[in-house]
Amino acid sequence: MKTARAARWFIAGAVALSALSALFTIGFAGNLSLFISGVFTSHRVESYLTAIILVLVFGSCRALVLWLQEFLAVRAAIAAKVELRQSFFAAVNRLGSRWLAGRNISDVALLATHRIDALDAYFSKFLPSLVSTILVTPAIAFAIFTQDFWSGVIVACTLPLIPLFMIFIGLATQDVQRRQLAALNSLANHFTDVLRGLTTLRVFSRLAPQTEVIWRNSEEFRKRTIRVLRMSFLSGLALEVASSLAVAFVAVSIGLRLIDGSVALGPGLMALLLAPEAFLPIRQVGTNFHASNEGVMASSLLLDVIEESGTDAIPEEGMADRFPSGAITHLTGPSGSGKTTLLNRIRRELSASVVTWMPQGSKLLSGSIRRNIIGPASDADPENLKLAVQLAALDDVELDSVVSDSGAGLSGGQVQRVALARAFYRALTRDSDWLLLDEPLSALDAERSNLVQAALQEFAGQGRRVLLSSHKPLTVAVRTLAVEDV
Repeated sequence: MKTARAARWFIAGAVALSALSALFTIGFAGNLSLFISGVFTSHRVESYLTAIILVLVFGSCRALVLWLQEFLAVRAAIAAKVELRQSFFAAVNRLGSRWLAGRNISDVALLATHRIDALDAYFSKFLPSLVSTILVTPAIAFAIFTQDFWSGVIVACTLPLIPLFMIFIGLATQDVQRRQLAALNSLANHFTDVLRGLTTLRVFSRLAPQTEVIWRNSEEFRKRTIRVLRMSFLSGLALEVASSLAVAFVAVSIGLRLIDGSVALGPGLMALLLAPEAFLPIRQVGTNFHASNEGVMASSLLLDVIEESGTDAIPEEGMADRFPSGAITHLTGPSGSGKTTLLNRIRRELSASVVTWMPQGSKLLSGSIRRNIIGPASDADPENLKLAVQLAALDDVELDSVVSDSGAGLSGGQVQRVALARAFYRALTRDSDWLLLDEPLSALDAERSNLVQAALQEFAGQGRRVLLSSHKPLTVAVRTLAVEDV
């Protein structure tokens, strides 16, 4: 709830709608029992027209409340998923490329797409049922007590059996669901590895065995999914049987006491009408638990990544004291001394909106040089693009030329300058206050290196803070700072 703020107003709305649903349900059952018992005893329908009108009104209002609950649940699920995805992507951005390199990219992709979509069932089904169980079930049980004491006793004694069954069933299905998620991860990871090595597999004629492995993993995932569905249906059946037996006990008790005259028809009928409603929310919780469990597990993994990124930022004023604006700070130190780690820590401690980051060994994407610089946005700023290309000394490459993700056709220095142009363009477009560069000059010759250094000096002169790590000595005026002194 702390990360997905959209869930807060949904919880408040669900509480209010559940309270209204309980009132409308009790009003519906009360007026319906009054109408039936009154007509049965007096044989005069016209005397109870008001009751039947109220039945229609309460029934319509309850249907409207149920529709509003579902509508709000869908809207809350969409908003919560958007917020969680934004927080997740921001966390991945703060953790940096080294953290991402230590993970399987298919796991990260699944977490941000398929798994988080499973939250739909949590918000649209499980959460409203849970709120209704907390509010509606006690209210209806109390109403049953007021109408017929012994029916209330039966409901109070049988209601705890439903959560007990849910606990046992949950323990039995937890391992099955965990194995199903593991099978999905294995299938996705293997498929990603095959795509990466497709050319090599084709060269050595090993595509057929890999096809068989993918089919075998898919079959294993299908079987485990069927097991999860089987357990879900069996658990739903167990809950339905338990609640049906409880309602049957209430019905038999009321019927026997109607025969000996110890209970009136009206109160007994109202207690009988309300008994299934007392069990309905908790039955829905059990039924929807399995559908929402995958989304809950996915959200816990997302929150782990968000917490790992360390969202509590150190105030920017404290960082500004160490790295003054309008100047280049050159981080020095031997290999392995922690220059990259320090840059990553600084990037995580600052807001993503004020930082532009160029990691060491930046990668290109398949497509044009222009697309690699401006990104997927179609509305590029031509002036910023021209200035970024000029600052990166990228005058020897055509912007419309197409490259692969391996950078084939470009030299190492050209790839590095494309990455520099990308960083300059983002900094200019976002008006970033901080420019963090990890080894931006390692693949450049002396002439291009001097041009880029002069561009960085001009860029910093506009009031920005430029931090870079480099093993090369710089020819422009910089503030040199050893890693161990930070």
